Amino acid sequence: MRSPIRKTMDVVAVFLVAIYLAPIYWIALTSVKPMSEINSKEPVWLFEPTMEHYAEAFVRFEFGKALLNSSIIVFSATIITMILALIAAYALARMRLRGADILSLFILSLRFMPAVVIAMPFYLMFVTFGLIDSHIGMIIVYVGYGLPFAVWIMRGFLLDLPKEIEEAARLDGLGWISIIRRIILPLSGPGIAVTAIFTFVFNWNEYLFALYLTQADAVTLPIQIAKMVDAYTVLWGTISASVVMQLVPMVIVVFLLQRHMIRGLALGAVK
Repeated sequence: MRSPIRKTMDVVAVFLVAIYLAPIYWIALTSVKPMSEINSKEPVWLFEPTMEHYAEAFVRFEFGKALLNSSIIVFSATIITMILALIAAYALARMRLRGADILSLFILSLRFMPAVVIAMPFYLMFVTFGLIDSHIGMIIVYVGYGLPFAVWIMRGFLLDLPKEIEEAARLDGLGWISIIRRIILPLSGPGIAVTAIFTFVFNWNEYLFALYLTQADAVTLPIQIAKMVDAYTVLWGTISASVVMQLVPMVIVVFLLQRHMIRGLALGAVK
C-alpha cells in the first residue's frame, strides 16, 4: 500500500496539473464557441462547436502569413544561436582562458538587461541599415539577445563532460572542430535540447522587439494576435483560436525533444 505522504503528493500533483491545464482547456473551449455563447453572462457548457474563429484568423487577420514569419525567424534564430552558443561555451569550458568564470558571469549579465533598454538602439541601427520589417533583422535581434543565456547554460553542461575523452581524441589527431562534431555534440545532446527549447520558446513568444522592429512583411504571431484587440472590441473567439494554433508548434517541439530535455534537466538537478 502507498503511504499517506505518497498519496498526498499524488493529489497535490494532480491539483497543480489541473491548475496549469485549466486555462488552456478554457481557451480551447472558447475557440470553438459561437460568439453568442462567448458573450453570454452565464457559462455555457453545452453548445454546437464552430470553426468560424479559426477561419476568421486566417482570412481577416492573415494568421497564416504571421505563422510563416514566426516559423522562419524563430527556427533560424534558434539554430544559429545553438551553433554559436556551443562554440562559445566550449571555448569558455575547455580553453585555458584567464578569468573565464568572470567572463561567463558578464555574458549572463547581458541577458538580464531589460529588452526595452536595447530595443531603441536596435531600431536606430536597423533604420540605418534598412533592416526594419525584415526576417534577417529579427533573426539578428533574437540571436543577439538569446545568445548570452544559451552560452551560460551550455557551458554548465560542457563542464561536466570528462576531458579525458577529448584528450584521447587530440592524441588521435582530431582538431577542435572535429572534437565538437564527433564527441561533444553526441555527449551534450540533453544540454543542447534544454537550451534549444528555452531559446525557441522565448523567441516564439517574444513581443517587444517584434513590436518595435516589424510593420507588415515580417510581423510575428504575438503582434498579429494583439491586433485582434482595439479600443472598442475584443475578439475573444478569434484570439482563443489563434492562441491554440500558436501553442501547437511549441507542443510539437517539446514533444520531439522531451526525452533529451528530461535527461538534461535531471543532469542539471544532479549538479
